[in-house]
Amino acid sequence: MLKKNDLNKIKNELTVSPIYLKDPVPSENLSEIRAPRIALIETYFHDMDAGWTRFIFDSYHIPFKVVRPGEAEKTEFSGAFDIVIFPDADKSVLMEGKYKSGKNYYISNLPPAYAKGMGKKGFQKILKFLDEGGVIISWGRSTDLFIGLLEYQKSKEKKEAFQLPVRNIAQDLKKKGLYIPGSLIRMKLISDHPLTYGLPAEVGVFSRARPVFRTTIPTFDMDRRVIGYFPERDILLSGYAEKEELLSNKVGAVWIKKGKGQLVLYGFQPQFRASTQGAFKLLFNALFLK
Repeated sequence: MLKKNDLNKIKNELTVSPIYLKDPVPSENLSEIRAPRIALIETYFHDMDAGWTRFIFDSYHIPFKVVRPGEAEKTEFSGAFDIVIFPDADKSVLMEGKYKSGKNYYISNLPPAYAKGMGKKGFQKILKFLDEGGVIISWGRSTDLFIGLLEYQKSKEKKEAFQLPVRNIAQDLKKKGLYIPGSLIRMKLISDHPLTYGLPAEVGVFSRARPVFRTTIPTFDMDRRVIGYFPERDILLSGYAEKEELLSNKVGAVWIKKGKGQLVLYGFQPQFRASTQGAFKLLFNALFLK
């Protein structure tokens, strides 16, 4: 249990002012929560976005453990963690420990022990975590891990092939002329989902328009909900964009349920360089999904 001095220390280090509840404490619409056990997947490949995520968590006193992609195969995520987070990183680096451009792979100059990806066996551990009720949060390029045909070997006799009800249409939009090198853009949010608790109807998010989602009708043991989408017009808030109208009404954030597990996919970086405070809550809320 936290002592008064501990609470004062936390209060003095926070950049926001606390709200004090007066007696009696309201009893309705309250539920008990606990700090989630978080695994943060971070590569050795100059993984700046993961570094900023660590900075945010440290600043807000959110405990976490870094897991390298090469460690995934030997990690029992289901027993050790409640949340697995994939910050923005290339799928090829996460899976294979190599950069990929087109059809060509480029091996880094890192020692072999530091240039290992998850591989198929490691990714199976991630899918097992999801199958057993875990929550996966992914944004930016790492969302490609969960798009397309996925195969999960549930047992020696049982193998499941499935496709989540979402796909990445960023390349299609790029061919039509959409270009956002990295700008603050407007995104509308739904109001009746745990991911948007405490948020206004509209926020500014940092985006490079990769990925951009299109959802489909869920099947079998799946469900999905569009959490955030881009407005019809006046999408750019700050920065530069060409043919921003191609983002009109496109999906920027989606929640997916697969069996017992949940996935939160963001087409932007909610904690970008610790400078988009208006979107931090989209990350923080995801940590407490049940």
